[in-house]
Amino acid sequence: MRCFRNVMPCYVLTLMHDYLFKEIFMLGKRGVTAAALQAVAQAVGQQPNANAGVNAETRMLETFMRNHPPTFKGRYDPDGAQAWLKEIERIFWVMQCTEVQKVRFGTHQLSEEADDWWVSLLPNLEQDGAIVTWVVFRREFMRRYFPEDVRGKK
Repeated sequence: MRCFRNVMPCYVLTLMHDYLFKEIFMLGKRGVTAAALQAVAQAVGQQPNANAGVNAETRMLETFMRNHPPTFKGRYDPDGAQAWLKEIERIFWVMQCTEVQKVRFGTHQLSEEADDWWVSLLPNLEQDGAIVTWVVFRREFMRRYFPEDVRGKK
């Protein structure tokens, strides 16, 4: 399972909710209902919408998937690899995906051997905090599934 980074974990949101509920309850017991509601409104207004980025990213992924992107399994098939890459990049162009989205969405469409290859390669590419762009993915993908010697024969 791939996770989106920089998102407030659910357990933190749950803890915040529980804390606010207890505070409102205590204020209500003291007869301070209006103040309790104002405190909640203020607290909610000051909290950044932690799900905003996730929701936008989720909508982008849903749009990507509605375009029926092909899956690449990683078997030796240079023509298939080239066709997969061309189709995925066509969808990226139409959707105006960012570099990060291209890597996330494109690698989401890898399965079997290709996914195993990517999962094992990714830590090497991310050494020293390097950000893996689509250019980097494409270079490594071509190196693995459409080698120079095959390209030279085409």
